[in-house]
Amino acid sequence: MNDNMNPNKGILQMKAANRNFSISRHKPSEHLRFFIQHYWIVDWNLTGKSPHRQEVLQHPGVNIIFQRGLSRINGIESKKSTYILQGEGRIVGVLYRPGAFHCYRGIPMTALTNRTASISEFFPFDAKTAENEIFAHASLDNILVGLETLLTQNLPQPDQNVDLLNRIIDRMIEDRSIIRVEIIVKDFHISHRTLQRLFKQYIGVSPKWVIKRYRMHEASEAIEKGADIAHLALELGYFDQAHFSKDFKEVIGKSPKDYANLSR
Repeated sequence: MNDNMNPNKGILQMKAANRNFSISRHKPSEHLRFFIQHYWIVDWNLTGKSPHRQEVLQHPGVNIIFQRGLSRINGIESKKSTYILQGEGRIVGVLYRPGAFHCYRGIPMTALTNRTASISEFFPFDAKTAENEIFAHASLDNILVGLETLLTQNLPQPDQNVDLLNRIIDRMIEDRSIIRVEIIVKDFHISHRTLQRLFKQYIGVSPKWVIKRYRMHEASEAIEKGADIAHLALELGYFDQAHFSKDFKEVIGKSPKDYANLSR
């Protein structure tokens, strides 16, 4: 279970991030893998230093945040997410597979988009109980065991549409030429209306949003590593740099050039 994974995707300005906190990702146990993509754990000690503002491009899945006094369920944030880290602390997070959180109550996930919910709305325990269980342990392995004990309490029935949606999203990630939803409609033999309905119902955002979000994950990471912006735009399937720059600024809040300068 303590199987650290690539922690960078979605974290903006990774160099500055590495100076202020550490992050690790860990796979769930087998019986939870239909629902949970991974666990993520952030630790920081900024005692005597200024607070750190960290911006994140969230993956298309619901997160449960366990943090002393601040635990909550986070729906997908359509813009950037922002975390303020100060003093010393730890966050234990659970990222659900796209669409999997829909299985818990069957509500449209658009009801959680850009919103938070209390843990007790979806689980048979409240935030304080969870925090006491998770943060009672010092070792990472014991934290993850305690976390999985909680998460196993009310597992819903799997829904085959979740696997379908994840196959679609895997294709979006792997094939950079996909910048239009019509390609997915054709390749998966699904109507445009059905595709839109499934994404809104199970994930809470549109297929186009998911495509753009993963392209921006790749773009921000590549620009931080010094990629040529014009070449990157073509690699990501854009017809020209202007359209790429427009999308990038819309999501990141800065032009690719300004973001590159900030990353030096």
